[in-house]
Amino acid sequence: MTGETPAVAAVILHREGRVLLQHRDDRPGVLFPGAWALFGGHLEPGEEPEAAARREIEEELGFRLEGPLPLFHHAVYPDRERFFFCAALTLAPEQLTLSEGQGMALVGPDQLDGLEIPAYQRPILERFFAGDGARGAP
Repeated sequence: MTGETPAVAAVILHREGRVLLQHRDDRPGVLFPGAWALFGGHLEPGEEPEAAARREIEEELGFRLEGPLPLFHHAVYPDRERFFFCAALTLAPEQLTLSEGQGMALVGPDQLDGLEIPAYQRPILERFFAGDGARGAP
């Protein structure tokens, strides 16, 4: 991590060849309001990216990630340093407790074009789906 640029961590939660996306809140002050995006958030001071990813998923979905959390993508953008991890979603979406956003959905690669997705996340999702999305391999 650079330490100078704010950092965020997100998780590509995958199940049966699809990815769980959050329908973001549509209110002032929310980045990418109303868009569909991966679950995640900012790192707290001194927090490691993987720990932040695990914390964010537990806070936003009530789902505790167990086992390895492979890093799928890392890049420093002009505004943020971003870490994207992969994890199998072992629960059905209806078993999760959404605490942030206005909804969630499991989305397949054929559905991406119909959704408003933050520009920096779209190529990451496309790359994920170009690999073996069912197993999470890049």
